[in-house]
Amino acid sequence: MSQNFLDNDRVAAWLGRFDDRERANARLLLSLLKLVSADEFRDVVTGLLEKQIGEGGVPLALFNETERAKRKGKPHRLFKETKIGKTLRAEDNVGPPLVPRQRHVGEQVGSEGILANILTQFQKLHSRDVVLSPGAQIMRERKVRRFVLVTDFIGSGDRIITFLNAAWRVKTIRSWWSRRARAGLSFDVVAYSGTEKGIERVRSHPCQPNVHVSLVCPTIRSVLPPAKADEIETFCIRNTPKRFASEALGYGKIGALIGFAHSMPNNAPAILWKKFNGKEPLFPSRVTTGVGSPFSSATGPEAERARLGIAIGLPPASGPVQPITIETIVLAALRRGSKLSEAVSGRLGLDLFEVERALSKLQELKWIDKNNQFTERGRMVLDRLAKSSSSKPLPKSRNEYYFPKSLRVPRDV
Repeated sequence: MSQNFLDNDRVAAWLGRFDDRERANARLLLSLLKLVSADEFRDVVTGLLEKQIGEGGVPLALFNETERAKRKGKPHRLFKETKIGKTLRAEDNVGPPLVPRQRHVGEQVGSEGILANILTQFQKLHSRDVVLSPGAQIMRERKVRRFVLVTDFIGSGDRIITFLNAAWRVKTIRSWWSRRARAGLSFDVVAYSGTEKGIERVRSHPCQPNVHVSLVCPTIRSVLPPAKADEIETFCIRNTPKRFASEALGYGKIGALIGFAHSMPNNAPAILWKKFNGKEPLFPSRVTTGVGSPFSSATGPEAERARLGIAIGLPPASGPVQPITIETIVLAALRRGSKLSEAVSGRLGLDLFEVERALSKLQELKWIDKNNQFTERGRMVLDRLAKSSSSKPLPKSRNEYYFPKSLRVPRDV
């Protein structure tokens, strides 16, 4: 993360709570955070939706992922069903609201409010190809071929699964899905980001949705080597009261290292957003913006370059030896674990498209082969990169002139 972020008054006060040994782990945790500005979030989600139209199968039915009411552990059906003879048929004109209706005083609207605005604007631009949160009857009349569920983040996958289950309980939906190879209904899930486990869990749903994300979410486990990940997780757990132990690494024990301008996911370590023992966290109640918030100083090219440098193991103050190209960053990230583009994206918190483009360039340079394994030339480049990053400049002296504090006797005397 950029030095401006780490020098922020609120960040400095938060870091000051830890002793010298633990402060290094706290700084590392902050340095690896991928923070997403409001403009970037809107642009990326809109771009992902544009790709859905380009893939065909229009019109699309766009749905905003929101909390679904449950009864006995099962979500209510997405559409009401009417019994006609011996069969059940869904005939609603209106689907679920983009933003849930307020049921009690003080009820809060989360990321669904941001997404509702994005989806509304997108539908206005593509009214012929997009139907916004339609009921089953409208889907039937418009001959909708794709059910597209949109969210900001797939953490554990619980909320997405619940929403898909609400649709899957409707027999009409299952009937349409069974004919998907010809003229039926297929499912897609669109999100800015998601964890590897969450994405795989969503993909395993019976409706077999296609999942589209801009980047795989970096987590403590995906970014850091196992030994260092253990140390950081232990740090998070040790600094979380025992009664909140289940939240130490965030909901589902994900340890997500991402935050949005509209909210910090509850899958992130609790010490970043939960109030303990009367002490305010860095992002109180998961609110990332506001007076004095360090969020804005943690976004932009400089902050992103610093974060990527730390993610591949370079010291924060590496100066001119720090790689500035995506290719060298991706090359360094290939050292550990899976060589798949999704794994590299999760390791770096880098856009999947950029990762795939960098991998193609590395293959052209013959630094890696078609299986993304290092070639001899690639290993030489990587060794050179490792040597340059391990060399540390001499510390700067605060004194303009050097004055010796002691003298030794000359050898010839």
